[in-house]
Amino acid sequence: MNKIITIGREFGSGGRELGRRLAEELGIAYYDREIIAEIAKRTELSEQYVQQIVEHRPLNLMPITIGHSICPVPHPLMEQNQEIYRQQAQILTEMSEKSDCVLVGRCADYILAGRDNTINVFVYAPRETRVNRIMARRNLSEAEALKAITTSDKERGNHYFRYTDQKWGKAQNYDICINSALMGIEKTAEMLTAMAKIEVRA
Repeated sequence: MNKIITIGREFGSGGRELGRRLAEELGIAYYDREIIAEIAKRTELSEQYVQQIVEHRPLNLMPITIGHSICPVPHPLMEQNQEIYRQQAQILTEMSEKSDCVLVGRCADYILAGRDNTINVFVYAPRETRVNRIMARRNLSEAEALKAITTSDKERGNHYFRYTDQKWGKAQNYDICINSALMGIEKTAEMLTAMAKIEVRA
């Protein structure tokens, strides 16, 4: 059974970098934006559109169906959104079966729930740390960075709830919740690497 590590993360927490370092330390595959590219390839949609659906929010079609218990004709955009999620679930499953790997975001912890030898990690950090990281990375003002964090976290939470019916970032949904600011990204990656080398759910 392949060893799978899923990484959920707050925006600006350094979760993506942590996942990459973890994969490098363990010498295993790392999948992040590659998932978007593969979905786009299979659905023949643009990567930009797929990223909007997967990482942010689908188009809101409530005005079309509001007041109706059943929509008589499935709306093509809603069907498209669902197809993107179905392809995402299929791709994550295939990646997890192909080899040991680190999977970042994309509801991977939920999609692969119940699999042996899987570690689900959620990465968070104090708001001040996240604001400083975003300011430095994107050359934004403090107000702009804070707005980006608030918007992104809200969208990630809504996306996670939409497809899992569970609360994003809730400790009970993960095996490890870790503050990346406590030891820094490098030391945190080293600690998680050591933990990942221990056989789990054997």
